[in-house]
Amino acid sequence: MISQCWLHIGTEKTGSTSIQAFLAQNRPVLLSRGWLYPNSAGRTKQYSLAAFALDDHRSDRVRRLLGAGQRLGVDEFRRRLSDSLKAEAAASGARAMVLSSELLSTQLRRPGEIAHLKSLCDALAQETKVVVYLRNQADFLVSRYTNVIWEGGTADFGFRARAAIADYALLLERWSHVFGRTNMIVRRFEPMQFVGDDVVEDFAQTIGLDMRGLRRPARSNPSLDAQSLAFLRAVNRQLPPHVAKHVDRFRGALVRVLQRRGGTKFVITRALAERIESAYRDSNARVSAEYFGSRSQPLFSPPVLVSRDVTASPNRLDPITATRIAGFLALGLLRDGVLWAARRLNHVQ
Repeated sequence: MISQCWLHIGTEKTGSTSIQAFLAQNRPVLLSRGWLYPNSAGRTKQYSLAAFALDDHRSDRVRRLLGAGQRLGVDEFRRRLSDSLKAEAAASGARAMVLSSELLSTQLRRPGEIAHLKSLCDALAQETKVVVYLRNQADFLVSRYTNVIWEGGTADFGFRARAAIADYALLLERWSHVFGRTNMIVRRFEPMQFVGDDVVEDFAQTIGLDMRGLRRPARSNPSLDAQSLAFLRAVNRQLPPHVAKHVDRFRGALVRVLQRRGGTKFVITRALAERIESAYRDSNARVSAEYFGSRSQPLFSPPVLVSRDVTASPNRLDPITATRIAGFLALGLLRDGVLWAARRLNHVQ
């Protein structure tokens, strides 16, 4: 059995994609040094961990994608994943394992679901430490909103009341109740305070991984600019409900092209950011006291995804810009289609 498992649970929008790309790109070298980033859980993004842990009756997008509860019964899916991970761990000869999925922090909402995951970790390693990064709630919710639109969302960004998804005291209470307080490693997503000013290096040092000789990943998962996001939201709104659920792949192609466009980030007003921060102030104070000895008061630096102009609409999309984005998309999709066809032709030959 592996001695140590490092379970990285996100949260979302805290550099998880870069950490996972780093682990996947360096998988052979890491294994030669006694570190296993198991393929069985996913080549890069280990979404199967969330699918494993969810309660039997829950069916989310990831479970549908992996066929859990459809092509495979939930129990059979769990058994196969567990057996594959055990076999890979036994064959690896590794002393340490890293598991990573940002969906774990947002999708697992019940103690029983977290307990499912702990049972898997207990079957793989003698000890498991949970690593979680926390981000200023205003920046977290704004950045996560882009994912909502990428996945077909149509609503404008809004904030009415404190949501559990960004209540870090509640999140940490759930996980520490199952894994134990001493097994929780909590980091603040504060880029200016990262080891080496880099989240990947910060994560590596947190788990005791030597970065020397390992490849650094290219910048991944860039956010859409505000106008591209507004354009994609408008596209989502025009799709009839019976069609919308079948166009995920097409929407993904649009996102990949729009990510190349650049531009001004999606931001919110200062007043709205202050409302969000106020809603979570007491929760953050509890986290600061419990995990940082109240050294960080407030818990986070001021948010950065905030408009400097208090009078202008920071995310407005005018007809001329919409036309330009449509043209940019058309050319980008054509280019990608030609490249895809060329690769297919070379593969056939």
